[in-house]
Amino acid sequence: MRSEYISMATHEFKTPIIAISSSIELLETKMQLDELMLPFYERNISRIKEEIIVLRNMVDDILTTGSMVAGNPVTIPEETDVCSFAKVIKQQYFHKRSDKRQLRIKVSGSPRPLHIDRSHLAGILTNLISNAFKYSAGAGPLLSLHYRKDQLRIKVKDSGIGIPEKDIRFLFTPFFRAGNVGGREGTGLGLAIVKSFVTANNGEITVSSGLNGSVFTVTFPL
Repeated sequence: MRSEYISMATHEFKTPIIAISSSIELLETKMQLDELMLPFYERNISRIKEEIIVLRNMVDDILTTGSMVAGNPVTIPEETDVCSFAKVIKQQYFHKRSDKRQLRIKVSGSPRPLHIDRSHLAGILTNLISNAFKYSAGAGPLLSLHYRKDQLRIKVKDSGIGIPEKDIRFLFTPFFRAGNVGGREGTGLGLAIVKSFVTANNGEITVSSGLNGSVFTVTFPL
């Protein structure tokens, strides 16, 4: 009953979130057409859109955690052009940030389709990239797609605060947060969900961290 209630409540949260998001998009478009988009308005609209994404991700995390408790996530693999998919994720979630930082995307090797559940891939990328922005203040994070003979290696690199060595082995545990995150918002669910999605699609995830930031590496067979 508790699981069903949480699922119902989080689904109900999505309705006002979608309404707020749509209203902001309409307001932004109207102000641009009327040539009223001053820097002050643009900056604050961008901030509202970023906070909507944070709230939406939190609701999605709660829903996903419920399915994780019930069992492994159901996967519906589709042939996916990850290069194009990553560009859509960038445009949808990380475009026109209020702090002006940009996500950089680098591709190496010969791109080939990957069979993967697209909703899971979106969850993996948005969580890792959001964390990279959240825990760093320098240049925007780098998303690298390395196509090898029999695998695709996805790397998300930031230049942030790093992860204490003693905390790394607990990173993918639900509700765990590293000791140096300070007052930054978060539920401690994101990386646990990423790990669940990666495993469900026959992938592996590793992390390395030092004084110059962190690198999350996700590997999928091609």
